[in-house]
Amino acid sequence: MTTSLGTGADSSRASRVDIPRGVAATALAGTALAAVAGAIQAVRPTDTDPLIDGGEHVLLALFAAALVLWMPGYLTLGRAIGGPARAGSWMAVAGTALLAFAMTATNLNGEDYSWFPALALPANALWAIGSILLAVVAYRRRALPRPLALALPLIWVGSIPLSQLGGSLVAAAIWGAIAWLAWSGPRCPGVSASTTTSMRRDRSR
Repeated sequence: MTTSLGTGADSSRASRVDIPRGVAATALAGTALAAVAGAIQAVRPTDTDPLIDGGEHVLLALFAAALVLWMPGYLTLGRAIGGPARAGSWMAVAGTALLAFAMTATNLNGEDYSWFPALALPANALWAIGSILLAVVAYRRRALPRPLALALPLIWVGSIPLSQLGGSLVAAAIWGAIAWLAWSGPRCPGVSASTTTSMRRDRSR
């Protein structure tokens, strides 16, 4: 079963992006984990010790799990929006997968491996650039309410550059809005006509 996402102020002109409720539920679960991690980070003092303490073990586990749970949502958005958004979604997923792997390795090792910076740099670039590409296509095609489309890159900004300040709360709020709109939207038997037309047009190019 799928639900349509395209409600709010832009809903009369927005394309309908259908997201399976299972994917929406998975994204909401990731949102909950990221929100907990962000709340913890917001009240923790900045830690420059390379060794991982007990609280950081929890934070790394929470956020790595959130990244994995967001992956189906990225792929579904890219597939439903079509065109360059597909490439953007795969870039975002590749970046989040690499970061989830690196975070888990650090968590198990108790500190960063020497290769961590070499992996984290391209992973962050993939996630950030993929998010921007996804946002631009979603905005132009009105596949999401436009403020929400523009907010997609802020998921990376909140999760990485602003993580020490509790920025994961921002990321959680954005994914939560996407997942909630999908979950609470009208039920549809399949992909909407506008999205199907867009996908057919992409195949013909």
